Amino acid sequence: MRGRVTDARTRAAVDSYAQARFGSSSVYAATRLDDELPHGWPVRVLAGVEVLAELAQGSVVVQENYVDVRGVTGNPEASANIARLLSEKLGASEDYGIDVTYEKKLDPVAGLLKPTECVDEINAVLTERKISFDPGSTELDTAGRGVVDRLAEILKNCDKAKIEIAGHTDSQGRETMNLTLSQARADAVLQGLMARRVLTSGLTAVGYGEVEPIADNDSEEGREANRRIEFTLIVPEKVQEEATTLEQSEAATGTDASAAETPKTETGETPDEQN
Repeated sequence: MRGRVTDARTRAAVDSYAQARFGSSSVYAATRLDDELPHGWPVRVLAGVEVLAELAQGSVVVQENYVDVRGVTGNPEASANIARLLSEKLGASEDYGIDVTYEKKLDPVAGLLKPTECVDEINAVLTERKISFDPGSTELDTAGRGVVDRLAEILKNCDKAKIEIAGHTDSQGRETMNLTLSQARADAVLQGLMARRVLTSGLTAVGYGEVEPIADNDSEEGREANRRIEFTLIVPEKVQEEATTLEQSEAATGTDASAAETPKTETGETPDEQN
């Protein structure tokens, strides 16, 4: 930040506000004092700092009768937000120029992978190399940790995907032991992703043991294929509403509730059927 501020108190306030918005390590303050600045100058400067936060890169030049905003942003609403902020802080009659370009690559939302794309990218990685463990263990080996590193980078760019992490084993050993081992390995992958700062609220770890083989357990190659971790997108099931008893009755008779009501006289009394 370069330019002039009215006094030391204002400079301290502007510096603190900028550091709060951008981080202390990102702010270099090189302002100088000038006690002859126009009335309301501190408000203009603080508004300029607030506007700057709408940009990914750019500049805000604050002058006595004009504010010039230029730069690029990943927020498609940035230009409207800037205009609103300047009008609110400085008045609707304020003269300002806004030359801000939206770039999709800077948009943290538009750049996210769709859930199906996310799972496809994960499975592409797992096709190249499986998540592997130390023999008979739930601890990821060196290669397995490398694969989880790659998956973590993908998941950080996924848009709120609900994914099942499924653990599978071969048929060697007792079925209950294999079920426990598969669950522990799926949990280990989930914990590994969490340790890599992946948001895991949409991830579920499930162990299936030996019950879902994809190859013949009679060969070493088949057993190796069956020992695996899979990622599957969870798709919500559609709930089919059952017709109520009244709706079923109406469908069978071809009538509706209003047609089945007994007619009433103008006084609200039920007419005598014998008349």
